[in-house]
Amino acid sequence: MAQVVQKAAAAPAAAREPSDMEVLHPERVLVLGGESVMVREYGNVEWLRALPVAEPLVAAIAALLAGEQEPSYEVALDAIARHSDGLIPLIAQSVNRDVAWLDTLSPGEFETVLMTWWGVNGHFFVRRASNRQVIEQASAVMKAKAVALAAQTALSAGGPSTPPSSPMGTSAATSAPTPSDS
Repeated sequence: MAQVVQKAAAAPAAAREPSDMEVLHPERVLVLGGESVMVREYGNVEWLRALPVAEPLVAAIAALLAGEQEPSYEVALDAIARHSDGLIPLIAQSVNRDVAWLDTLSPGEFETVLMTWWGVNGHFFVRRASNRQVIEQASAVMKAKAVALAAQTALSAGGPSTPPSSPMGTSAATSAPTPSDS
């Protein structure tokens, strides 16, 4: 006899892996004041152009990644807030609005846009910071190897390969001629 089996509830979005579509097209639609607003991912050239403006944030993220503790939400938000002058135009660009429109949002709405923008585009900045960390670590390893090799080369090239001979016991003036072989 067949039984009716209840389906397990879908895992919350934070607990599940993103779908292929979410990875390929991470845009999100928000409803703010009854109006739909799409928060879109930067295009290839667009994020490249955004990097000079976002450099202070990338540097701050790199410093957070280099730290011993995993950054909390508040620490990450503080890093974003410290560099808001450059980021606010980037956020406006992502929602296809002007900065003045962002100023009209309530604090809660703005935080929703900010966190959604970060969810859609933050990986660009974190990836730059992570790559910077990897390159700095690899560079430090290479420098340490170069210093060790230079020290090893200096030791082998600078010192004599055999100990010096003892001084001559006789001088040419006082020594008798050496007999020749017959």
